[in-house]
Amino acid sequence: MIFPNYYETTLEQWISDRYRINNIIHPEDLDLDRISDAFLVDLQYDQCPPFSDNEDRVIFLNKKDPYPIARMVFFHELCHVLRHAGDQRRMNKLFRDGQEADAKAFMLYASMPYYMISQLDIPENQSDAIYYLAKTFRVPPKLAKQRLLQIQRRELQSTLMLSQTPIAGEVLIDVPAETQIYAYYDPAGNLEYPSQLILHIDEHTLHTCDELLFSIDDSLAHIDESELQAFANCQPVLSDDLDYKDGKFSLKLGQLTSRYRYAAQSFVIQMKELKTVMEFHGAYCT
Repeated sequence: MIFPNYYETTLEQWISDRYRINNIIHPEDLDLDRISDAFLVDLQYDQCPPFSDNEDRVIFLNKKDPYPIARMVFFHELCHVLRHAGDQRRMNKLFRDGQEADAKAFMLYASMPYYMISQLDIPENQSDAIYYLAKTFRVPPKLAKQRLLQIQRRELQSTLMLSQTPIAGEVLIDVPAETQIYAYYDPAGNLEYPSQLILHIDEHTLHTCDELLFSIDDSLAHIDESELQAFANCQPVLSDDLDYKDGKFSLKLGQLTSRYRYAAQSFVIQMKELKTVMEFHGAYCT
């Protein structure tokens, strides 16, 4: 199997870069202790449920867990240590769910990096390929299947995009160099308010500003469904990343850069997150 049109997400690229810097090149290099050292994380084994502490940068694994299961748990917890802040036991469900979704994506990328997969002679038969990946990367077959299907879907999507010929007069959107906010209105939804906001934040703003102020009004540029692909790697913004005062939203850039380690510049805000923030501050969408 070969995937010539597969593209890595920003998160994948960040993981791959860290691995390569630390000479983690081949599947056999994905030793948990070696990865822990590369990311300056303390790895401990004990007879306890696995957990992590992002402040102390420590991961505890249950030494009785089968090794493939322990690897899944390790990569999941590694994401929490490297990319997340706060105690999940004390945070609201939306924020906790966002961290868990990020950890699941991280686990797939970190346990089976694409730059390693691309160098392998993967069998053409799907079942054989899943078994081969599971054995090579020492992960459960379920995880290997999930990663293979993810790669195949993205490969297909990229191939289809490359095969499409732009319609005469069609304007294709490019990711902007400067900070820009777009409003997307779902045709099947309530057209009074956008269903999503797409934000691209320039590097200078991410590195020098604590917040980004914006409002939902007609001044926002509109984006349609065919243009969303330019922002396929958007990372989610949650209600805890937002504040609201005097009719304006404040996006807490410090929280985003802490969570994503400057590895993301494009973000998506669901309307439900904006409503949650407005309601918390006693404002409501009419």
